[in-house]
Amino acid sequence: MDRLASLPPPGKLGGTFLWEGIINGPVRSRRLGVSLGLNLIPLRSKLCTFDCPYCECGLNTPKAPRSRWPSPDLVADALRKTLEYLGEPPDRVTFAGNGEPTMHPRFALVVERVLEVRDRLAPGLMVAVMSNGLSCGKPAVRSALDRVDERLMKLDPGPPALVNGVAYDRRRLVEDLRGLVDVTVQALVVQGPGYDGASEESVGEWLAALARLQPKAVQVYSIARPPADPRVRPVARAQLEAIAARARRVISGSVEVF
Repeated sequence: MDRLASLPPPGKLGGTFLWEGIINGPVRSRRLGVSLGLNLIPLRSKLCTFDCPYCECGLNTPKAPRSRWPSPDLVADALRKTLEYLGEPPDRVTFAGNGEPTMHPRFALVVERVLEVRDRLAPGLMVAVMSNGLSCGKPAVRSALDRVDERLMKLDPGPPALVNGVAYDRRRLVEDLRGLVDVTVQALVVQGPGYDGASEESVGEWLAALARLQPKAVQVYSIARPPADPRVRPVARAQLEAIAARARRVISGSVEVF
C-alpha cells in the first residue's frame, strides 16, 4: 500500500503507547494483516472495563465526561477521509484504541455510521471489533457487535482479578459471548505477580470456558510491547504452542499462535 507509512502509528504519551487520535495506521498487525484502527476513547485517556497490568496503553485514567467522547459523525468522517486518502483499502477496519470501544456512550450509532461509510467507499472491507466482552450482555451492544464482520473477544487464562485487573464472573461472560455470532477469542498468556497464565490451573479453567463457548477461532499470543506493570513477563513460544494444542482438542474452530 503506497501510503501505508504516511499515517501516524501510536504515540508514546506519559510512558504508555496511546493512539493520538481517532485513526491509527494502517499498520501491519501480526493477527489482523493490514489494519486501520478506530479509537473511540477521548484524547489522552485510557479507559477500559478491564485494567490489565499487561496493557501496552498503561493503566486506566480518570473517566472522561460525555462531551469528550468523539461523536459518531466525527468518527465516520475521519474514516471517510482516510479511506479516500488511501485509495486502496486495508484488509480491515478495527475498533480498538486506548481501551474498550463499547464504553462509548453511543457505540451502536458509531457502528452504524462506520458501516455506512464502509458500504459506500469500500464494500469488501472487513470491519472488526476488539472487545473484552463485558458489555455484550446489553442488547444494544450485542446487536451492534453482531452487525460487524468480526468479533475479537478477550478471554485470557489466569485469575481475572490479577490477569485483567478486575474481578468479574467469567462464567457469566462466557454465557454472554455465546449469544454473539461467530466469536474469535484472543487469549494473551503472561506471567505476573501472584499468577501464571500458563499454569495447569489457569489453562485448565480456560479450556473449560473454551469448551463451553466453542468460538469460531482462537488466537493465542503473549506480550510484544512493554506492559503497564513491568513485572509482567511474556510466555515462551513453546508454552503457547502447547496451550494451543490442548485448545484444538476441545473446540472445532481454528487455533493459531502469534
